[in-house]
Amino acid sequence: MDDVTFQRLSESQVRRVSIPRTGTFIDIKSAIASALGEDKHNIDIVDKNSLLVEGSRDISDLPRPLSVVVHNSNRTPPPRLRTDEKDIVFPCETDPRCLMPCGHAITPDNLYRHCWTKLTDRATSFHCFADQSGRGEVCGAVWTFQDVIDKACVSVDEQILFESRINRNCLYCSDDIRQCPNCHVNCERQSTSNPRVVCTFCRRACQSQGQSQGHDKGQGQYEFCWFCMKPWEDMHSCTTDTVLRVLKSCKKKKIYGVSGCPSLRACPKCHALIEHSIHCKLMTCFWCKCEFCFICLNVKGPNGFSCGAYDTVCTVAPVQDLGTPGQSRVKNDSSQSCILS
Repeated sequence: MDDVTFQRLSESQVRRVSIPRTGTFIDIKSAIASALGEDKHNIDIVDKNSLLVEGSRDISDLPRPLSVVVHNSNRTPPPRLRTDEKDIVFPCETDPRCLMPCGHAITPDNLYRHCWTKLTDRATSFHCFADQSGRGEVCGAVWTFQDVIDKACVSVDEQILFESRINRNCLYCSDDIRQCPNCHVNCERQSTSNPRVVCTFCRRACQSQGQSQGHDKGQGQYEFCWFCMKPWEDMHSCTTDTVLRVLKSCKKKKIYGVSGCPSLRACPKCHALIEHSIHCKLMTCFWCKCEFCFICLNVKGPNGFSCGAYDTVCTVAPVQDLGTPGQSRVKNDSSQSCILS
């Protein structure tokens, strides 16, 4: 038998259960549920990033004690919160509904599922998704955290889980943090001038995905591309689909008094991704040596830049469309940066 330690999110007490040496994930959940006097379907194990651990995942790398959330098995709202308004998810719903501040109604179960789904999609706030007109005009009203906690009838553990996930999501909004696709731990970008990220937290890299991709670094490291999140390789390439997504979703910034400039551009000649950090608007592509203006995308001609000097105000060019997806690729060399400041 093996001992496994665990701890509820809302408690400081660390408990211990015994499972067979060949015990499965379900065996662990069942043992923990029994120790807590709960049904195994009413508990979940949570990882470092406040995400529920699925049964197919290897939990050998999870820290001990295991973090456990006990769900509310009865989401029946008190009479004071109930309404006769129709549920915005299933209008024919007969279970008790709660009235949200915007005037739309939803059952606690539907509210909980919707909000948790949004949190796993990295949301940091909650909004009403009711279709007000039947033509896709979403309400969009803000639901406060307390509204959700009260009307979703969450347990103490669930509230802590929500708070932790919101805090994590706020971190994800940072330009310099990504979740490692191998170990799922938050990674800080080592350099804004290099898309190659080294996850120093990985302990499974050499035994799992990293080794299968030829990334046995001998030190348990896992390397991935900041943009496409794929394993890093020498002469790594992101597909045009990825580049288009990155260009469309990048943040806007002000460059020498010109607002609304995309912080990422693709080289007008070879489509290598270039990120503006500081300094002037004039860029030189590492790969093809093309010189162009980061703001208006005009390429340097025989008489210099038509848009003026490095600090001259010019018109912001729209987000680039690189043509038919799949026709071009963006190259990244493991020893050199493909994005310049």
